[in-house]
Amino acid sequence: MNYWEGAEPRNGWTDYFEQTSPLSLDKILSSESYEVFTSRPRAFPTGDYSQSPNYGEVFLSRIHLNAAMDEYVGQWLAMLRECSKPLGVHFRGTDMRVAKSHWAPPTNYQMLKTIDLALQMNDFDHIFVATEDERNLSFLRRRYGSMVVTSDSFRTDKEHKMSRISSPVLQWRYLLGKQVIRDTWLLGRCEGLVSGHSNVSEHAQVLSRAGYKVNLQIRRPRVDLLGSHPWTIRFTNLARELSTSRFRGVDFQVYSR
Repeated sequence: MNYWEGAEPRNGWTDYFEQTSPLSLDKILSSESYEVFTSRPRAFPTGDYSQSPNYGEVFLSRIHLNAAMDEYVGQWLAMLRECSKPLGVHFRGTDMRVAKSHWAPPTNYQMLKTIDLALQMNDFDHIFVATEDERNLSFLRRRYGSMVVTSDSFRTDKEHKMSRISSPVLQWRYLLGKQVIRDTWLLGRCEGLVSGHSNVSEHAQVLSRAGYKVNLQIRRPRVDLLGSHPWTIRFTNLARELSTSRFRGVDFQVYSR
């Protein structure tokens, strides 16, 4: 959903990645033998597809950063290597708290409990936090202090999807895509991972070829259990925050992989 906006048609995939096919896009377009998908899926992917060996094999063999992205990500990976034992944390917030059909993201309480558990299981020296929610980052910095490191990603303290927030930054959506790919690759090179469910955390697990020393995945039911109206979701979130989300169970499941 994050792409270069301009007057001329542009292949958004190759802004970030190498083309997956040996055939050139121009040749395919000139042949007129292709199909164009014009609508988004009706449901969001909520499965743990990172656990599929077939998916991981296809992704790692076919999906490669283009030269510009490889250099950009490589500079950040070099900085991450200065942290000898980083724990990666992907902390969703913003629109995911209220977006219907999504699994509920972990609460602050759940993240603290699970990060503390990860720190007990291994002697991590830093916590690399990937988040677009400024409140999440501030919360973790108050708790863990100088252990917390992060990237220069854009962040917000609102409950709006970042790509839908207006910005004077040139090619705002393209840069958001660039940053989230970079953060995913960094999470994939950490020594451990703590996260809820998201496309970012799923692909970080795919990219972690050697496997994490600690991989704690928090799972919760969907946000729209009692209805999909925004105010219903907010009320449900508050009720869960004060009750079921504070105890290990259906609303606070932690899987160790």
